[in-house]
Amino acid sequence: MPKTLLTDDDNPDLAAWRHLADDLVANESGVERGRMMSSDAVKLGGKVFAFYTTKGKFAGLGVKLGRDIDVFSLGLSEWEYLAPFKSKPPMMDWILVGPKDRARWPDMARFALDMMRAANKLEAARKMGKK
Repeated sequence: MPKTLLTDDDNPDLAAWRHLADDLVANESGVERGRMMSSDAVKLGGKVFAFYTTKGKFAGLGVKLGRDIDVFSLGLSEWEYLAPFKSKPPMMDWILVGPKDRARWPDMARFALDMMRAANKLEAARKMGKK
C-alpha cells in the first residue's frame, strides 16, 4: 500500500510549521532548512534549533532551549522533554511543544534562535580568547 503524504489542508499543525519555517528562512539572517532525526527542521550555522515532529506523545514543535531554561516558567500548557530513544533519558536541552500551544510556536522558535545566536557568540568569544 503506498504511503499517503499529508497536505497542509489535512494537518493544520503541519501547515503552521511550514509557514513558520518559511518565515524564519525568509526573515532571519543565516537561517536555512535542514533535517532533525528525519524531520523537517530549521538551522543556524549548521545546527538545528527548531523542527516539526509527529513522533512522541503528540505532534508538535521541537525547540532547543538549553538546560538553563526553566521550562515551567514559559507558561506552556502542552510540552514534554524530547525523548527520541527508548533506552536513554530525555534530552533536557530540547522540548516538544504540542498543538494546544500552536499560537506560541513562532515565539518559541524565535526564542530558540536567540538562544542559539547567543551560544554562538559566546563560543566565538571563547575561541578569540584562546588565540
